[in-house]
Amino acid sequence: MQLIKKVKNSIQKVYFSLKHFVESLFFLDEYQKIGVIFLVVGFLFAAVSLYPMAKVFSGQWKVNQQVELVLYEVDPLQGSSFFNGILVLRYYAVVILLAVFAGYFLAVYLAKKHYIVSTIIDRLLVGLVVFGLIGARLFYVIFNYSAFSGDRLQILFIYQGGLSFFGMFLAGLLYLWVYCSRFKFNIFEFLDFLSPAILIGQVIGRFANFFNYESYGGPTNVYWKMFVPDSANVYDNINQKFFHPAFLYEIIPNFILLVLIMFFYRRLTKKRAGLVFGVYAIGYGIVRFFVEFFRLDALVLDLPSQLQFGIGGITIDKIFVSQLMSLILVIIGLIVIQMRQHVVYIRRSMTDLNVKKVKSTIV
Repeated sequence: MQLIKKVKNSIQKVYFSLKHFVESLFFLDEYQKIGVIFLVVGFLFAAVSLYPMAKVFSGQWKVNQQVELVLYEVDPLQGSSFFNGILVLRYYAVVILLAVFAGYFLAVYLAKKHYIVSTIIDRLLVGLVVFGLIGARLFYVIFNYSAFSGDRLQILFIYQGGLSFFGMFLAGLLYLWVYCSRFKFNIFEFLDFLSPAILIGQVIGRFANFFNYESYGGPTNVYWKMFVPDSANVYDNINQKFFHPAFLYEIIPNFILLVLIMFFYRRLTKKRAGLVFGVYAIGYGIVRFFVEFFRLDALVLDLPSQLQFGIGGITIDKIFVSQLMSLILVIIGLIVIQMRQHVVYIRRSMTDLNVKKVKSTIV
Protein backbone atom coordinates (compact mmCIF):
# COMPACT_ATOMS: atom_id res chain seq x y z
CA MET A 1 0.00 0.00 0.00
CA GLN A 2 2.82 2.41 0.80
CA LEU A 3 4.42 1.71 -2.58
CA ILE A 4 1.14 2.46 -4.39
CA LYS A 5 0.75 5.64 -2.35
CA LYS A 6 4.29 6.78 -3.25
CA VAL A 7 3.70 6.09 -6.94
CA LYS A 8 0.40 7.99 -6.78
CA ASN A 9 2.07 10.99 -5.10
CA SER A 10 4.87 10.96 -7.67
CA ILE A 11 2.35 10.95 -10.53
CA GLN A 12 0.46 13.82 -8.93
CA LYS A 13 3.66 15.86 -8.53
CA VAL A 14 4.57 15.30 -12.18
CA TYR A 15 1.03 16.22 -13.27
CA PHE A 16 0.93 19.46 -11.28
CA SER A 17 4.45 20.38 -12.39
CA LEU A 18 3.47 19.98 -16.04
CA LYS A 19 0.24 21.86 -15.40
CA HIS A 20 2.07 24.81 -13.84
CA PHE A 21 4.58 24.78 -16.68
CA VAL A 22 1.85 24.92 -19.34
CA GLU A 23 0.03 27.67 -17.44
CA SER A 24 3.24 29.70 -17.20
CA LEU A 25 3.55 29.66 -20.98
CA PHE A 26 0.49 31.91 -21.26
CA PHE A 27 2.37 34.66 -19.43
CA LEU A 28 5.34 34.58 -21.81
CA ASP A 29 5.57 37.11 -24.63
CA GLU A 30 5.63 35.93 -28.24
CA TYR A 31 9.44 36.03 -28.48
CA GLN A 32 9.85 33.97 -25.31
CA LYS A 33 7.40 31.42 -26.71
CA ILE A 34 9.62 31.11 -29.77
CA GLY A 35 12.53 30.50 -27.39
CA VAL A 36 10.54 27.73 -25.70
CA ILE A 37 9.75 26.22 -29.09
CA PHE A 38 13.45 26.28 -29.96
CA LEU A 39 14.20 24.55 -26.66
CA VAL A 40 11.63 21.82 -27.24
CA VAL A 41 12.72 21.25 -30.84
CA GLY A 42 16.35 21.23 -29.75
CA PHE A 43 15.75 18.62 -27.05
CA LEU A 44 13.67 16.48 -29.41
CA PHE A 45 16.35 16.67 -32.10
CA ALA A 46 19.04 15.79 -29.55
CA ALA A 47 17.00 12.83 -28.33
CA VAL A 48 16.32 11.51 -31.84
CA SER A 49 19.84 12.06 -33.18
CA LEU A 50 21.72 10.88 -30.09
CA TYR A 51 21.81 7.22 -31.15
CA PRO A 52 22.86 7.69 -34.81
CA MET A 53 25.41 10.37 -33.90
CA ALA A 54 26.86 8.08 -31.23
CA LYS A 55 27.24 5.38 -33.89
CA VAL A 56 28.97 7.80 -36.26
CA PHE A 57 31.21 9.21 -33.53
CA SER A 58 32.27 5.71 -32.48
CA GLY A 59 33.07 4.75 -36.09
CA GLN A 60 30.43 2.01 -36.36
CA TRP A 61 28.55 3.98 -39.00
CA LYS A 62 29.99 6.12 -41.77
CA VAL A 63 28.16 9.23 -42.93
CA ASN A 64 27.48 9.36 -46.66
CA GLN A 65 28.21 12.81 -48.05
CA GLN A 66 25.73 12.50 -50.90
CA VAL A 67 22.85 10.45 -52.27
CA GLU A 68 22.45 9.52 -55.93
CA LEU A 69 18.96 9.50 -57.39
CA VAL A 70 18.56 7.46 -60.59
CA LEU A 71 16.22 9.22 -62.99
CA TYR A 72 13.94 7.39 -65.41
CA GLU A 73 11.72 8.72 -68.15
CA VAL A 74 8.64 7.01 -69.59
CA ASP A 75 8.47 6.56 -73.37
CA PRO A 76 4.84 7.41 -74.30
CA LEU A 77 5.02 5.36 -77.51
CA GLN A 78 6.38 2.14 -76.07
CA GLY A 79 5.02 2.58 -72.55
CA SER A 80 8.35 1.59 -71.01
CA SER A 81 10.83 3.59 -68.96
CA PHE A 82 14.46 4.24 -69.82
CA PHE A 83 17.48 5.57 -67.95
CA ASN A 84 17.81 9.34 -68.08
CA GLY A 85 20.78 10.11 -65.84
CA ILE A 86 21.69 10.42 -62.18
CA LEU A 87 20.93 13.34 -59.88
CA VAL A 88 23.53 13.79 -57.14
CA LEU A 89 22.24 15.41 -53.96
CA ARG A 90 24.91 16.50 -51.49
CA TYR A 91 23.91 16.69 -47.82
CA TYR A 92 26.24 19.66 -47.32
CA ALA A 93 24.16 21.72 -49.76
CA VAL A 94 20.88 20.49 -48.25
CA VAL A 95 21.92 21.55 -44.75
CA ILE A 96 23.06 24.98 -45.98
CA LEU A 97 19.71 25.48 -47.75
CA LEU A 98 17.85 24.50 -44.57
CA ALA A 99 19.93 27.02 -42.64
CA VAL A 100 19.12 29.78 -45.15
CA PHE A 101 15.39 29.03 -45.11
CA ALA A 102 15.26 28.85 -41.30
CA GLY A 103 17.04 32.18 -41.03
CA TYR A 104 14.76 33.69 -43.67
CA PHE A 105 11.51 32.68 -41.96
CA LEU A 106 12.72 33.89 -38.56
CA ALA A 107 13.87 37.20 -40.08
CA VAL A 108 10.50 37.69 -41.80
CA TYR A 109 8.63 36.97 -38.56
CA LEU A 110 10.72 39.36 -36.48
CA ALA A 111 10.69 42.04 -39.19
CA LYS A 112 6.88 42.15 -39.09
CA LYS A 113 7.10 43.03 -35.40
CA HIS A 114 9.29 45.94 -36.45
CA TYR A 115 6.63 47.10 -38.96
CA ILE A 116 8.79 45.99 -41.89
CA VAL A 117 6.99 44.06 -44.63
CA SER A 118 8.28 40.73 -45.91
CA THR A 119 8.87 42.02 -49.45
CA ILE A 120 11.71 44.16 -48.11
CA ILE A 121 13.27 41.08 -46.53
CA ASP A 122 12.85 39.17 -49.79
CA ARG A 123 14.83 41.76 -51.73
CA LEU A 124 17.39 42.04 -48.94
CA LEU A 125 17.86 38.27 -48.68
CA VAL A 126 18.92 37.88 -52.31
CA GLY A 127 21.75 40.37 -51.91
CA LEU A 128 22.81 38.99 -48.53
CA VAL A 129 22.99 35.41 -49.84
CA VAL A 130 24.89 36.33 -53.01
CA PHE A 131 27.33 38.73 -51.34
CA GLY A 132 27.61 36.43 -48.31
CA LEU A 133 28.64 33.42 -50.40
CA ILE A 134 31.13 35.46 -52.42
CA GLY A 135 32.61 37.00 -49.28
CA ALA A 136 32.74 33.66 -47.45
CA ARG A 137 34.62 32.03 -50.31
CA LEU A 138 36.98 34.94 -50.96
CA PHE A 139 37.91 35.24 -47.29
CA TYR A 140 38.75 31.53 -47.16
CA VAL A 141 40.71 31.60 -50.42
CA ILE A 142 42.74 34.70 -49.47
CA PHE A 143 44.02 33.12 -46.25
CA ASN A 144 44.36 29.62 -47.75
CA TYR A 145 45.51 30.48 -51.26
CA SER A 146 48.32 27.90 -51.35
CA ALA A 147 45.72 25.12 -51.37
CA PHE A 148 44.40 26.39 -54.71
CA SER A 149 47.71 27.25 -56.41
CA GLY A 150 47.77 23.93 -58.29
CA ASP A 151 44.26 24.25 -59.72
CA ARG A 152 42.63 27.69 -59.40
CA LEU A 153 39.40 26.31 -60.83
CA GLN A 154 38.88 24.62 -57.46
CA ILE A 155 38.06 28.06 -56.06
CA LEU A 156 34.60 27.75 -57.64
CA PHE A 157 33.84 24.37 -56.06
CA ILE A 158 32.21 25.62 -52.87
CA TYR A 159 30.29 22.36 -52.47
CA GLN A 160 33.57 20.79 -51.33
CA GLY A 161 33.65 23.11 -48.32
CA GLY A 162 35.87 26.07 -47.61
CA LEU A 163 33.52 28.86 -46.59
CA SER A 164 34.41 31.39 -43.89
CA PHE A 165 31.70 32.85 -41.68
CA PHE A 166 33.64 36.05 -41.12
CA GLY A 167 33.96 36.59 -44.87
CA MET A 168 30.21 36.14 -45.19
CA PHE A 169 29.64 38.45 -42.23
CA LEU A 170 31.81 41.27 -43.58
CA ALA A 171 30.36 41.08 -47.10
CA GLY A 172 26.81 40.86 -45.77
CA LEU A 173 27.38 43.78 -43.40
CA LEU A 174 28.70 45.89 -46.27
CA TYR A 175 25.68 45.05 -48.42
CA LEU A 176 23.30 45.76 -45.52
CA TRP A 177 24.90 49.17 -44.94
CA VAL A 178 24.50 50.07 -48.63
CA TYR A 179 20.92 48.79 -48.65
CA CYS A 180 19.87 50.67 -45.51
CA SER A 181 21.60 53.86 -46.65
CA ARG A 182 19.86 53.77 -50.01
CA PHE A 183 16.35 53.17 -48.67
CA LYS A 184 16.75 55.25 -45.47
CA PHE A 185 16.40 52.37 -43.00
CA ASN A 186 18.01 52.23 -39.58
CA ILE A 187 20.82 49.68 -39.88
CA PHE A 188 20.80 48.94 -36.14
CA GLU A 189 17.14 47.91 -36.24
CA PHE A 190 17.85 45.62 -39.20
CA LEU A 191 20.84 44.14 -37.38
CA ASP A 192 18.58 43.39 -34.41
CA PHE A 193 16.08 41.18 -36.22
CA LEU A 194 18.72 39.71 -38.53
CA SER A 195 21.01 38.60 -35.66
CA PRO A 196 18.74 35.76 -34.42
CA ALA A 197 18.19 34.75 -38.05
CA ILE A 198 21.95 34.55 -38.62
CA LEU A 199 22.37 32.62 -35.38
CA ILE A 200 19.79 29.95 -36.20
CA GLY A 201 21.43 29.64 -39.61
CA GLN A 202 24.79 29.10 -37.93
CA VAL A 203 23.37 26.44 -35.60
CA ILE A 204 21.82 24.48 -38.47
CA GLY A 205 24.60 25.19 -40.99
CA ARG A 206 27.32 23.79 -38.73
CA PHE A 207 25.80 20.32 -39.17
CA ALA A 208 27.08 20.48 -42.75
CA ASN A 209 30.55 20.01 -41.21
CA PHE A 210 29.27 16.79 -39.66
CA PHE A 211 28.30 15.34 -43.04
CA ASN A 212 31.55 16.49 -44.65
CA TYR A 213 33.81 15.29 -41.81
CA GLU A 214 35.36 18.75 -41.51
CA SER A 215 35.99 21.45 -38.91
CA TYR A 216 37.01 18.84 -36.38
CA GLY A 217 39.55 19.41 -33.65
CA GLY A 218 42.78 17.76 -32.63
CA PRO A 219 43.23 14.08 -31.70
CA THR A 220 41.56 13.12 -28.44
CA ASN A 221 40.35 10.22 -26.37
CA VAL A 222 37.47 11.94 -24.57
CA TYR A 223 34.16 10.11 -24.22
CA TRP A 224 32.46 12.16 -26.96
CA LYS A 225 35.35 11.81 -29.46
CA MET A 226 34.47 11.67 -33.16
CA PHE A 227 35.74 9.05 -35.59
CA VAL A 228 37.12 10.45 -38.85
CA PRO A 229 37.76 7.91 -41.65
CA ASP A 230 41.07 7.93 -43.54
CA SER A 231 39.31 9.11 -46.71
CA ALA A 232 38.19 12.28 -44.91
CA ASN A 233 41.35 12.88 -42.86
CA VAL A 234 43.36 15.47 -44.79
CA TYR A 235 46.12 15.64 -42.17
CA ASP A 236 48.63 13.02 -43.26
CA ASN A 237 50.96 13.86 -40.39
CA ILE A 238 48.29 13.00 -37.80
CA ASN A 239 47.97 9.23 -37.60
CA GLN A 240 44.85 9.18 -35.44
CA LYS A 241 41.26 8.02 -35.78
CA PHE A 242 39.38 10.07 -33.17
CA PHE A 243 39.18 13.86 -32.94
CA HIS A 244 37.37 16.64 -31.11
CA PRO A 245 33.95 17.41 -32.71
CA ALA A 246 34.76 21.11 -32.82
CA PHE A 247 31.67 21.93 -34.87
CA LEU A 248 29.55 20.60 -32.00
CA TYR A 249 31.42 22.84 -29.56
CA GLU A 250 30.10 25.77 -31.57
CA ILE A 251 26.56 24.48 -32.13
CA ILE A 252 25.64 23.96 -28.48
CA PRO A 253 26.64 27.39 -27.04
CA ASN A 254 25.24 29.14 -30.13
CA PHE A 255 21.91 27.40 -29.56
CA ILE A 256 21.92 28.54 -25.92
CA LEU A 257 22.75 32.09 -27.05
CA LEU A 258 19.85 31.99 -29.53
CA VAL A 259 17.37 30.94 -26.84
CA LEU A 260 18.62 33.64 -24.45
CA ILE A 261 18.34 36.33 -27.12
CA MET A 262 14.75 35.32 -27.89
CA PHE A 263 13.85 35.35 -24.18
CA PHE A 264 15.13 38.91 -23.78
CA TYR A 265 14.31 40.14 -27.29
CA ARG A 266 11.35 42.32 -26.31
CA ARG A 267 13.26 43.93 -23.45
CA LEU A 268 16.27 44.64 -25.66
CA THR A 269 14.25 46.09 -28.54
CA LYS A 270 11.46 47.88 -26.65
CA LYS A 271 13.14 51.30 -26.61
CA ARG A 272 16.49 50.62 -28.20
CA ALA A 273 17.92 49.46 -31.52
CA GLY A 274 21.24 47.65 -31.81
CA LEU A 275 21.38 45.96 -28.40
CA VAL A 276 20.40 42.54 -29.76
CA PHE A 277 23.19 42.75 -32.31
CA GLY A 278 25.60 43.82 -29.58
CA VAL A 279 24.72 40.79 -27.44
CA TYR A 280 25.00 38.52 -30.46
CA ALA A 281 28.40 39.94 -31.46
CA ILE A 282 29.83 39.57 -27.96
CA GLY A 283 28.34 36.11 -27.39
CA TYR A 284 29.31 34.62 -30.73
CA GLY A 285 32.73 36.26 -30.66
CA ILE A 286 33.53 34.66 -27.30
CA VAL A 287 32.24 31.24 -28.41
CA ARG A 288 34.18 31.30 -31.67
CA PHE A 289 37.39 32.50 -29.99
CA PHE A 290 37.53 29.46 -27.70
CA VAL A 291 36.35 26.97 -30.33
CA GLU A 292 39.29 27.92 -32.56
CA PHE A 293 41.68 26.42 -29.99
CA PHE A 294 40.33 22.99 -30.92
CA ARG A 295 40.13 23.25 -34.72
CA LEU A 296 42.84 21.88 -37.00
CA ASP A 297 41.59 23.71 -40.09
CA ALA A 298 41.65 27.20 -38.58
CA LEU A 299 42.91 29.85 -40.98
CA VAL A 300 46.39 31.02 -39.96
CA LEU A 301 48.10 34.32 -40.73
CA ASP A 302 51.92 34.26 -40.65
CA LEU A 303 53.32 37.34 -38.94
CA PRO A 304 56.23 39.26 -40.51
CA SER A 305 59.47 39.15 -38.55
CA GLN A 306 58.92 42.72 -37.30
CA LEU A 307 55.65 41.73 -35.57
CA GLN A 308 56.80 38.42 -34.07
CA PHE A 309 57.17 38.33 -30.30
CA GLY A 310 57.94 35.87 -27.54
CA ILE A 311 56.00 34.78 -24.44
CA GLY A 312 57.65 32.54 -21.85
CA GLY A 313 60.31 31.39 -24.28
CA ILE A 314 57.76 30.63 -27.01
CA THR A 315 57.96 32.62 -30.24
CA ILE A 316 54.60 33.77 -31.58
CA ASP A 317 55.04 33.88 -35.36
CA LYS A 318 51.43 33.32 -36.46
CA ILE A 319 47.90 34.09 -35.35
CA PHE A 320 44.55 32.45 -35.94
CA VAL A 321 42.53 34.65 -38.28
CA SER A 322 39.19 33.62 -36.78
CA GLN A 323 40.37 34.41 -33.26
CA LEU A 324 41.48 37.85 -34.37
CA MET A 325 38.14 38.41 -36.07
CA SER A 326 36.33 37.11 -32.98
CA LEU A 327 38.07 39.67 -30.78
CA ILE A 328 37.18 42.41 -33.26
CA LEU A 329 33.56 41.22 -33.24
CA VAL A 330 33.46 41.33 -29.42
CA ILE A 331 34.88 44.87 -29.45
CA ILE A 332 32.29 45.94 -32.04
CA GLY A 333 29.54 44.46 -29.86
CA LEU A 334 30.75 46.35 -26.80
CA ILE A 335 30.97 49.62 -28.76
CA VAL A 336 27.47 49.17 -30.19
CA ILE A 337 25.94 48.47 -26.77
CA GLN A 338 27.75 51.42 -25.21
CA MET A 339 26.67 53.69 -28.03
CA ARG A 340 23.07 52.55 -28.47
CA GLN A 341 22.00 52.21 -24.83
CA HIS A 342 21.85 56.02 -24.62
CA VAL A 343 19.71 56.32 -27.76
CA VAL A 344 15.94 55.84 -27.64
CA TYR A 345 14.71 54.43 -30.92
CA ILE A 346 11.18 55.34 -32.07
CA ARG A 347 10.29 52.35 -34.17
CA ARG A 348 7.28 53.62 -36.12
CA SER A 349 9.09 56.71 -37.41
CA MET A 350 12.52 55.02 -37.53
CA THR A 351 14.17 57.92 -35.69
CA ASP A 352 16.76 58.08 -32.92
CA LEU A 353 16.44 60.22 -29.81
CA ASN A 354 19.66 60.78 -27.88
CA VAL A 355 18.81 60.60 -24.17
CA LYS A 356 21.94 62.48 -23.04
CA LYS A 357 21.28 65.40 -25.39
CA VAL A 358 17.64 65.64 -24.31
CA LYS A 359 18.61 65.69 -20.62
CA SER A 360 21.25 68.35 -21.19
CA THR A 361 18.72 70.47 -23.11
CA ILE A 362 16.16 70.21 -20.28
CA VAL A 363 18.72 71.17 -17.67
